[in-house]
Amino acid sequence: MATTGRADEGMNAEALARSSFGAFLTRIATAVAVFGGVFYLASAAGASVLGVYSLFMALVRVVDLVTDAGFSTAAKKRISEGDERDEFFTAALLVRLVVFAVVALVLVAFDEQVAAYVGYEMALPFLLVAALAYLLQRMFDAGLTGEKRVARAGLLQFVTNAGKLLAWVVLLTLGYGLFGVLLGVWVGLALTVVAGVLLLSLRLRRPSRRHFESLFGFAKYSWMGVAQEASWLWTDTLVLGVFVAPAFVGIYELSWQITGVLFFVASAISTVLFATGSELAARGERDAVRGLFERSLGYVGIMAIPGFVGGVVFAESILAAFGEEYRAGALALVVLILARVFHSYEVVFGRVIEALDRPDLTFRTNALFITLNVSLNVLAISTVGWVGAAFATTTAMVVRTGLSYYYIRSILAFSVPTREIGLEVLAALLMGGCLWLLAPEGLLSVPSLVFWVCVGAGIYAVAVLALIERIRVEALGLAVANARALL
Repeated sequence: MATTGRADEGMNAEALARSSFGAFLTRIATAVAVFGGVFYLASAAGASVLGVYSLFMALVRVVDLVTDAGFSTAAKKRISEGDERDEFFTAALLVRLVVFAVVALVLVAFDEQVAAYVGYEMALPFLLVAALAYLLQRMFDAGLTGEKRVARAGLLQFVTNAGKLLAWVVLLTLGYGLFGVLLGVWVGLALTVVAGVLLLSLRLRRPSRRHFESLFGFAKYSWMGVAQEASWLWTDTLVLGVFVAPAFVGIYELSWQITGVLFFVASAISTVLFATGSELAARGERDAVRGLFERSLGYVGIMAIPGFVGGVVFAESILAAFGEEYRAGALALVVLILARVFHSYEVVFGRVIEALDRPDLTFRTNALFITLNVSLNVLAISTVGWVGAAFATTTAMVVRTGLSYYYIRSILAFSVPTREIGLEVLAALLMGGCLWLLAPEGLLSVPSLVFWVCVGAGIYAVAVLALIERIRVEALGLAVANARALL
């Protein structure tokens, strides 16, 4: 029996690696599209337009938060369990559409306030259409993730951002300005809705009362997780919109978007781990969940840790590549990268807690994080200035990570691969030392910056493969498996 258990764990780990790799590839493609879009918008339109766009997207996420109420996460959970998937998907979609209709009426009543906050008089029509399309995207994502088709779920985000980028290039070139920027958001989301319909195998089927009750039973805790995600992503931007000019919002948002590149691995692993772990937990296979969780901890910081070190070395040059006005965000960029390091581990803790069907625990951590994040941002921005938002958000995430770790320890016995994580830190410091000694001083040109970033990535990769045997063996095995699949 023990041999069988180890074999099953190995098969699950292999499946996790394959799924995570597929999700990782889609996230790379998405990040390229996101980064390209932000780069183009920051360079072609300037910090003020980027700030208005950021405030607009923050409101889209707020509408999504209100209309979601945890039902997307609940749908992922119930769909991943394998029974009556169509009914659960339909029930969650119906609830969200009904709530959206109510929220839309409220927004229409406050048309002038919405326009004044965003800084664009036609903001409301764009907001309503974008929010509805984003709602559908989120539901398609929930359905695909619940079916464990994570790479396809990630593809939706790529379609959104790639379509938006292409639309921006055309519309801004034609001189449509801010109108073209928001119209581009429509284009990207419309393409995503079409892709979602084509990719999703779930179909609309009449749900019964018990489907709604089952979703509500999970959503009454998980809605706080959705609120936490929105708080993590947009609280600082929303509060900045109250206190500072759009140009400073744009500088801050650019810094934040850059840090997203370092979240690929953790995001891919956490998404796959939730779907796979949920199914295993539903079958009572907690040992298999623990094994996958322990293995994942050795990988989640593999990009964020060296990213922090590289950010300390190159922060000002990275921002200067987008324009001289963005250099002021160098300190905020470094602090936000540190927040991403902690978030890389926290998101995995949270997904495993949810997979073990303990949304009450994530509810508590989310409630604390939201309260802390909002209060610290208001305090820091109003007293220190716009850079204070980075310190407030990072402090809130550090506290959240500690509490999530405490809670997962209370429900699952596991070992942290401290040696592997320590070696990743050592490899990152080795990379940073080499870059500090070899790279030219002062601001770097874009070609020079790209060159030295690639040099740093190469040094780190070689160091990690040389120092950590398990990563070396598994990376080789994954490369061989994917090479065979292509032949």
